[in-house]
Amino acid sequence: MVKEIFILGVNGSARKDGNTAKLLKKVLDYAKKEGAKTEIMHLIDKDIKPCISCLAEENCKYPCNIKDDMQGIFELLKKVDCLILGSPTYWYAVSGLMKNFIDRLTAQDILEPPILDGKVAGFVSTAYLDGSAQVIAQMFLPLSSMGAIIVPHSDVLSNNGKVWRAEFGINVEKRLAKNLITLAELVKDKQGEWF
Repeated sequence: MVKEIFILGVNGSARKDGNTAKLLKKVLDYAKKEGAKTEIMHLIDKDIKPCISCLAEENCKYPCNIKDDMQGIFELLKKVDCLILGSPTYWYAVSGLMKNFIDRLTAQDILEPPILDGKVAGFVSTAYLDGSAQVIAQMFLPLSSMGAIIVPHSDVLSNNGKVWRAEFGINVEKRLAKNLITLAELVKDKQGEWF
């Protein structure tokens, strides 16, 4: 029996209809066709203040000492099976919106187990010229460290509007959606047990 899978797309672009959002929506549309429940969250719509490094003072607390929209986001993250983080490339790095979001995930990482423990993750990045691979790494590494399971073929890159590997006839957006669902079905019952 196929398990219900909930996939949250997190758009780190300031533009809700820009290249990153469009690529993210493509993956989510494929996932929806496969029967997954999907939702997109635009970080530009959220009040997420910068991390103030409470962890360095050994004073980091869940659901965070800073009171803003992250408390509600943590509640949403408890419900999802998969995350797709999407960010445009800003000088070979994630957007400021995405960086704040990832930094603020620290508060859930102090839990035993962290909220992201056993959640399945994939990534989308766009660039005008170059840098998408660096952006993927900047999203991939923190989530992996926080306990997320990174799906095989976890990334969709676009440079100057050209999706990488599309020239070989590979639909990487569809592959990412399929792989997220497949892996989430396999590990759904084990979320929170990897810590």
